[in-house]
Amino acid sequence: MKKFALSCITLALSLNAYADNPLYETGPGQDSSFVRFLNAASDKASVVNGSAKVALGAQTDNRVSRFYPVKAGDKLSATVQVGNHKAAIDVVAKPGEFITIAIVNKGNGLDSLIVRESPTDFNANRASISLLNADPACTAAGLNGGAKGASVFENVATGTTQRRLVNAVKLSVQAQCNKADTGVAVDMGQLQAGERYSVIVIPSKKAQQVFFVRDSTS
Repeated sequence: MKKFALSCITLALSLNAYADNPLYETGPGQDSSFVRFLNAASDKASVVNGSAKVALGAQTDNRVSRFYPVKAGDKLSATVQVGNHKAAIDVVAKPGEFITIAIVNKGNGLDSLIVRESPTDFNANRASISLLNADPACTAAGLNGGAKGASVFENVATGTTQRRLVNAVKLSVQAQCNKADTGVAVDMGQLQAGERYSVIVIPSKKAQQVFFVRDSTS
């Protein structure tokens, strides 16, 4: 299958009713990669291919889909739409790669940021957190956390992500853009050992919006 058919999304259809169905048959002996969608635009968004559609909201964690398994090496294509604006997306994933496709406003139209990650940090006794910068105006994102406000991430460029392992504790974090605090501190609650989390920076009317999600796969 060469086109981004999103065939099994019709069984899940929306972020409010997930189903654990694969997007692609990976086949025996083939490495899976994973793709998710992030709505960093100013209104609700949809990802469409034929009759298949994924709806993305415009409020915090309903902006983000699950990671869907895809076949590494295949060209994946889809159309994203926000309001009356549309944009085409094409991406090829490497084996084991996690890709976030962020939909952003660009002038009077749309653009996408392809954020690639090849995680190697799994530890069943610790939590894994990342900082994903999906704001074109934030050229260097950072994250401070913990009681002493220690630096967790620095200089995360637009369209990139950094990840690290941390102790499974209650954690509150403060994001920065271009060395200035952005938004209010984000309470991530009690982190769970063996789980993956993403702190995400996206554009907003005033400056930036920051929120977190627990990464999950379909």
